[in-house]
Amino acid sequence: MSILVYKDKTLAGAAASTLLAAQIIEKPACTLGLDFADELLPTYRALARMSRDGLLDWSDVRVFGLSERVRADEQNSIESQLDAVLLSQVNLEKGNKLMPDADASDWSVVCSGYEDEILDAGGLDCVILNIASDGSVAFNIGAQEIAPVTHVERTAGGRVVTAGIATIMAAKKIIALITGEDKADIACSIFHGPVTPLVPASYLQLHANAVFLLDDDAAKLI
Repeated sequence: MSILVYKDKTLAGAAASTLLAAQIIEKPACTLGLDFADELLPTYRALARMSRDGLLDWSDVRVFGLSERVRADEQNSIESQLDAVLLSQVNLEKGNKLMPDADASDWSVVCSGYEDEILDAGGLDCVILNIASDGSVAFNIGAQEIAPVTHVERTAGGRVVTAGIATIMAAKKIIALITGEDKADIACSIFHGPVTPLVPASYLQLHANAVFLLDDDAAKLI
């Protein structure tokens, strides 16, 4: 695990884009797990710019979305938002983008099937995440017990299919972004508190190749 602190969220986001770009350059046929949050928009826009400038080739990259809203309309789906900010702007092959099924009659089949797809791809080489102010990861919300693998989570905004903590921890590399003054308390809990399902992001510190990118505001208590 490593912790890198930057002056502001712009620089932290730029660093995240550089790390993800380095993964693609190092292994052109890599498999990526992409989270989605407002905090990651600058990172994804920077990657799109690099790709338009011919610096990144996505033709052999496989992308797994880490979550999707259940039965969301097209405008509000996570897939459509990832497409708008990044995936529609790069030369990703259509069959190389996989998202959890947002509309199913048997969620156990959907979730186990998604895990199988990740395993069939050889696992995730790199995952990029935003850590929320409550310590949730993707849509894994703190609780006395959390589901380790892909599952349906009930959130304030509705149900979401999300990759589980064990699925994320199985990635070869994790890039985790923590920015903003409202994240200072949770950053302190992650790095100085116990590893607990009440703070799902606390598990990430156990990953041998996790990189945490913080801005000064988020890092002020660590």
